[in-house]
Amino acid sequence: MTVERRGSLRSGWDALAQWKLILLLTATTAVLGLLAATPLAPSFQHDLAGTLAGDHLLRNEATLAPTDAFDFLRERRFAIAGAGRAAGLAGTLGVVLQAFFAGGLVAVLGQRRFSFGQFVEPARRNFWHNAKCLVVFLLAAVVLVGGWLAAAVGASKKLLENAPPDAPSRSAAAWGTAAIGLILFAVLSLVYDFARAARRYAPTIGAWRSFRFALRVLRGAWPRALALFLFWLIVGAAALFAGVGAAWTLPAVSLPAVVLLVVVQIAALGLRSAVRVATWGSYIGFLEPRARRALASLSS
Repeated sequence: MTVERRGSLRSGWDALAQWKLILLLTATTAVLGLLAATPLAPSFQHDLAGTLAGDHLLRNEATLAPTDAFDFLRERRFAIAGAGRAAGLAGTLGVVLQAFFAGGLVAVLGQRRFSFGQFVEPARRNFWHNAKCLVVFLLAAVVLVGGWLAAAVGASKKLLENAPPDAPSRSAAAWGTAAIGLILFAVLSLVYDFARAARRYAPTIGAWRSFRFALRVLRGAWPRALALFLFWLIVGAAALFAGVGAAWTLPAVSLPAVVLLVVVQIAALGLRSAVRVATWGSYIGFLEPRARRALASLSS
């Protein structure tokens, strides 16, 4: 499978034309969120529907809504705990679905048109491969990122135990620890994503060889790849905060206002899904001129 070679960022923006993928990811996220929130529906109906507390929350009353929200959280803590467990299960299902969808995403991105079957078949075929890659990624993240954070925090406490709480050295240590942790996570994420994308070019490649493929692709191109990761991370965070901020400030006090709030919330999910599709598009654009050479070097 080949696509026209273009810049990585341009490939990402071009991927936004794949509205079916964005719609699929948005709908999946919305359904999972609805499943996670369902256990709270009876409590919302009993405590908030037609009450002053509910009216305060709908209107985002600056002085009253926070108090009502904390009262609800305290009084319905067991219902919230149940919703938390439902959210955990929904999140686990979301991770599984991501592993499934990734196989289809890497196969169809770059095509102008594709059928549902062209997405589902590689998603099904590559699912076990992506699941193994996920396990390797999680173990590596725990060892490298978790190990770095634990070691850095422990060393900072030891070295700065006599420093004042507001000392610049404490802030510098905290920011340095976070920055290096982010870089380590970015490195692992790139290797993980490119290992999954290896199946686009070698449909039967195994998990270990796909990680070797990812490292070969990234050899000599780490600065550009890390810049690509950080760019879409910032764009995704900005889109998420913009969507959540817009929904948070809307007072849903009438039927049209409720409809508008739902539309804004779905749009926020759509923005996040669009960024994810664009990120994968950029990764495919990054891989296109390098993948064949990397596979050839693996075989030599």
